[in-house]
Parts: sequence; structure tokens; C-alpha cells
Amino acid sequence: MEAGHEGGGGVFDTPLPAVSWADPRDLPGQECEAGLVAWQARLTHDEWRRSCWMLETARARADTVERWPEPDPRVIAARLGWSVTMASSRLETAQGALERLPRLGEAMREGRLEQAKVSVFVSGLRDVTDAQAAVVVDALIEQAPKLGLWELAQRVAAAVVDVDPLGAENRRAAAVARSRVSTRTAPSGAMEIHGLDLEPGMAVPAFERIVAIAEVALEQLKAAGATIGAGKVQAQVYLRLLHGCPAGEGDLAVLEQVVHDLMPPPAPPDDGDPDGSDPDGPDGSDDGSDGGPDDAPEGPDDKGSNDEGPDDKGPNDEGPDDEGPDDQGLNDQGLNDRGVDDADPDFPHRSDGSDGSEGSDGSDGPLDLDDLPDGGPSDGGPSRGGGPTGDSGAGVSASSGRRDALSAGVDPQAGRESPHGSTDDPAATEATRSTTEPPSGWQPGDPEPDPPPHNTPDPRIPGQPPPSPAARWTDRGLMFTPATTRTTLACALGLDRAHGQLRVGTVTGWDAHHAVWTRTTAHFRVLLHDEHGQLEHVLLVRPPQQPGADPRYRRQVVELTAHTTDIDTLDQQPLVGIWAELARRVQRALAIERARPPDEHPARTTKEANRFPGAELTRWVHARDRTCRFPMCTVPAVACAIDHTHDHVLGGPTQADNLGALSVGDHLRKHAPESGWTVRQTSPGTFVWTAPTGTRHTVRPEPYRPLRPVARERFDHGITDTRSEPRPRRPWRPRTNKHGHLTDAQHQTLRHIDERRRQHHAPSNAHDGDPPF
Repeated sequence: MEAGHEGGGGVFDTPLPAVSWADPRDLPGQECEAGLVAWQARLTHDEWRRSCWMLETARARADTVERWPEPDPRVIAARLGWSVTMASSRLETAQGALERLPRLGEAMREGRLEQAKVSVFVSGLRDVTDAQAAVVVDALIEQAPKLGLWELAQRVAAAVVDVDPLGAENRRAAAVARSRVSTRTAPSGAMEIHGLDLEPGMAVPAFERIVAIAEVALEQLKAAGATIGAGKVQAQVYLRLLHGCPAGEGDLAVLEQVVHDLMPPPAPPDDGDPDGSDPDGPDGSDDGSDGGPDDAPEGPDDKGSNDEGPDDKGPNDEGPDDEGPDDQGLNDQGLNDRGVDDADPDFPHRSDGSDGSEGSDGSDGPLDLDDLPDGGPSDGGPSRGGGPTGDSGAGVSASSGRRDALSAGVDPQAGRESPHGSTDDPAATEATRSTTEPPSGWQPGDPEPDPPPHNTPDPRIPGQPPPSPAARWTDRGLMFTPATTRTTLACALGLDRAHGQLRVGTVTGWDAHHAVWTRTTAHFRVLLHDEHGQLEHVLLVRPPQQPGADPRYRRQVVELTAHTTDIDTLDQQPLVGIWAELARRVQRALAIERARPPDEHPARTTKEANRFPGAELTRWVHARDRTCRFPMCTVPAVACAIDHTHDHVLGGPTQADNLGALSVGDHLRKHAPESGWTVRQTSPGTFVWTAPTGTRHTVRPEPYRPLRPVARERFDHGITDTRSEPRPRRPWRPRTNKHGHLTDAQHQTLRHIDERRRQHHAPSNAHDGDPPF
């Protein structure tokens, strides 16, 4: 048997995991769950055994125990009725788990890691060296059983970029060189268009633009009473951007065309007789014998152009000039007005957690809430400190000020610093802020109410005039929707090539570096960790501004992670220009943070007397938790509500050790007694959930432990040649005719080629007189 895994009297003699053969319908919840876990371990162990048999069968030969060096997937495909592609994929997984990465095979044998997750490891580590792959497996093998397939694939991809940055860049460049567009007809008859291996620096902003336009269009359509999903609107925006619009290719032109395409048709008029059983037809209340159109004052002539007909309810009264496109379009009640405003406390569940505490004007040092422009991200997203008690109302003032400015005709952009450094008169902004009032009704951080019935108002949205779409408009188009870009501070400074996380997934170091510096109008946070990977500080830093910075990223957040000790040595790094300036600002912000009294640190403060945590405490919880704290939930923390583990109405304090991020659904589940789920926070950031079956699940903060690069051999470019072995070269022979003979023309061509070779190449030798065939 080929070396690589044990057989015979070794591993195969391991007893099978014990399972219960009882009927689960007759067992209580604890025993049902225990039986499920046992059967899962047994099936995983059986998958490991099948992988061993599969690998040996693909190498076996008849009447001998000798094995062929390479497994043949066609043997497996023919015997089990699989396709060759499926057999090749299963064999690759088996070979990777049993021979190349034995820790994966051991986890399968013990029943801890099922084959689907092993396949994620094997396919994700295909292009790295064995040493690099072993480092990734050692880092993730303990976390893998508690990760979903998509989350595991993202972590494997991020680890591959960290341990093999140069190879990752080469593989990315090779993939981009194969960029292409494909289309196919789906089984339903619909068409699919795919852009494959696109340049991330262009593909990500293109996707952001689609989402931004679709967000505005969706809200405008819903305001008009349409029931449509976000995916359909995004698809229509995508097609219109490719197909073109009659009014142009700008964001507003595409928006108007998409709304026109998807706007539901008006309800058909009621043609019934208003008099009920009037035999004279729709001529009004006159039941006289004439039955003509002039009998009643409400007949057709009375509803014509002089009374209530087209001229009274038509274009001049309630048509397009009054309640038509001019009033419910983009400039009045469109999507931009009812959308998630970048400083609006009325929409708590957003995808980035922008907190509005960072500015974009290029100044240095930590920020104050009063320095914020009106259009920045809101304080704390789902749970801000600007509730009715008025503990922290910066975000509320900005949002309400925009609404008041719109109703009063004031420019909502007044007082905002442009990305090029020019600033309008701030007096108008202060005037609008002074007239604000806190919103009433449901507030961010409250327990989520049940979803409202169809066609009824959402209780989370107070009945206020919607903000102006000008709050989302820039000279480059509509602002992109909130999102978070995360990478290391060293990558942003160009000191390493660590991976980055964008809305769309994991990117290489160069793409992460490029993404950071194209988002200098976004809001920068620096997350500092100790040597054990535990969060220590969350700093707010304004990045150096560059001419021509894209203002569409104002609603987004950039998070840069680093060890606290690395900040003290930044002045020793060879940094120049904007990179050196960013490093100096981070160092100054850390010095100010260290000078604060210890009891003011958001992890230890007890001064939050209100129900809603302030912006600083909200940012701390988002950075500490990273994702929703419900088991196996991967919703980003910045898109979650901030929940009191021990309810505030029952005396729970608004402190870091009593707060946690929960997604909308999990927040409802926690507060619903019939769900059976309960939670305790045993230490800051550590949550113990009790399932309805009685099992306890512990969710702990993820430590910050970036992987270090592992060197490749010299001249190893890191790109795996997936082609088959090259065919052996055969000696060249002239082509013959169908009878196997050379024609006279071929003889003449060969002699001519031979003469040219003799004239231009090597000196004469003993075989120069031989014929050339």
C-alpha cells in the first residue's frame, strides 16, 4: 500500500463511534440532540473510510497488491456511476486529506470534520506549497467545526493571502488576464450574463454603483406601492447600465428609467354603474326614459374638461405636475428620501455600522461628534446614543436638520467640506441643527417589534417628512451604500500584503491597499489589539485627503487592525508622503487615548446612564464582536442591533459587559419566550446560549492573530499548472498523400528548405549529403 495513511491492523481497527439505535420520536430533547451528534460523527468517520477505499481502488491493479503512482478517476466513475469530474473532485479531496494534509484526515477519522469542509480546505489550498498549507490547516482546524462552508472558505482564502502574498498576487494577475463575459440560457428560459475574473479595482465600484442606484429605486417604487424585491431592482439596474437609457448614462437617468420600467401599472377604472341597477347606464342618477348622456349632472359631459374630467384631474391638477413624477420622483418622495440616510437614526439596521464620529476633511487626531458633516455615517448604526433622553443626539440633529433644511429651501450640503477642501457657509447648517427635535416612536436599540402586517406602516419608521435625495448626491453620482472595508494598518501603509475584506469577500493585499486609499472620504477606524489578540483601543483617525478623492464613499467605513506595540515603532519605518502622515496621526490618536482616565475607556465605563449606548461604546461593541453573537450567525456586527443581554427594563446596565450585537432575526428570537433560546454574558464578549434542547453553546470573541508569510522556493511563482502532462515530442516528418508517398512538389519543397538550412546554419558535417527525408 502506498505510504500516506495507515491500513490493515492500524487505523482501520479503530472502533466505530457509538450511535443510538432508538427511535428519536420516543426520546426527550437532550437525547435527540446527543443522538444526532453521534450519528454525525459516525457518518463522518464512514466518509473517511470510503475515502481510503476510493484512493486505493483508483490506484489498484488486478491480481497484485502493487499500486499505480497516480489514481485514475475513471475507475471510480465507471464503478459507482459518477461523472469523471465528480470522481476527480472526490479523489482530490481524499488524496489531500489522507496524504498531503494528514490533520484533515485525522479530524475526519475522529468524526469532527465532515467531508464538505475538508473539500473546502483541499480546494482552497491547491495552489500553495505543502508547508504553507500546513500552516493554514493548523490555524483553522479547531475553528472549522463551528464555521459554515462560506465562512470557512473566506477564512481559508484570507489565510492563503497572508501566508503566500506573492503567489496570491500572481494568481490574481493570471486570473484577471483571463477576464471574460459569458452568457447562457437557464433551464427556465431566462438568460444569465456573468463577468468572470474581473479587475477588483473596477468591479467592486461597479457593483457598489448598482447597489446604490437600486437602493434609491427600490424605495421610490415602494413609496409608489410596488411590491418588489431588491434583487429584481438590482438586476434591472444592471441591464439598464449595459443596455443604455434614452436620457443618458448618469445615475439619475438610470434611476428614472429603472423606476419607469418597474413601476406597477395603475389600477383599472371602475366602469360599473354608479347608480347600481340603473337601466339607463352610466348617465348618473337620472333614471328617466331618455337615457342620454345629458340627463344627469354627473354624466360624461359633466365629467369632461370643464368639471371633473381630464382638465380637473388630469395633467394640470393631479397629474404629473401635482402628484406625478415631479412630486413622487427623485426630488420629492423617491428612494433617496425614504432610504437609510447616512446620519438618520430612523433606520438602525445597516450593513456597515457607520457611526458618524469620523470626519472626512483631512484634519488629524481623534474626532468630536460636533465636527461631523451632516452626511456622514450615523452614530452607532443600530443602537445609538441619541434616544429620547438626549444622551447623545448628534446623529439626530444632523438628520432632522437636513429635513428642516429641505422644507425651508436651505441647501442641505451647506457647511459640508468638499473632498477638495472647499467649505460652504456653516451658518446655514447650524441654523438647521438648531431647529431639530428628537424623533418619536420606536428608537434604535429597542427590542425589535414583530414585522407589521401587509400594507401597514412599519413601527420603526416615525412619521416624519423624508430627507432630501441631495443628502446622497455627489458630483460623481449617488453615494454608495454603507459598507466596511477591513485590512491591516501595515497593509494600508504598504509595509505588508495582508488580505482585505470588502463587501464582496476577500481580496489580495494590493487590492486591499488600493481600496483603502480610494476611500479616503470614508471614515477610518484603527483597531488595536494586545499580544494575545484581544481588543485594546478603537481610534478614530482622519486620513490624509488627496485631490480627486471619490465622494461616493462618504457613508462607508475603513477599519485598520494592528498590534498596539506596532504603533510605537511606526516612526522607525521608511514611510513618506501620505503614508507617513497617516502613521503620525495614528500615533497622536493613540497618545491621546492613553492619556484618558481608565474609567473612561468604553470597555470599563459605567457612566452610560441612558438606555441607548453612545457612539464610542457602540463602536467598541462592534469591533469586539465582529459578527452577530448568536451561534453560527455571520451577520456583521455593524449591521446588527446592540442588545442588552440582561434587559434594560429589568435593570440591565448599558455597559460593555452587558451589550452584544444581534441580528434582527436573532434579536427577535432572544426576546421571544416561545423560541426557547436564552443567553448569558459570562464575561465581556463571551455569550453562553442555551438551546431549547438544553444544550449550551459558548460564543467567544475572535482573537486577532494574523498569519505570517511562509517563503516559497526561489523562482516559484505560485501558479499551479492545471494542464495535463505535455505530450512527448516526435521527430518531424513531412506529410504524405493518401497512399503514404511524397509528391514531387513536397520533394522540391524539402530540398529548398534543406538548401536554406545549409546556407544559414552550422558548418558542414559528414551527413550533409544525406537526403532531407
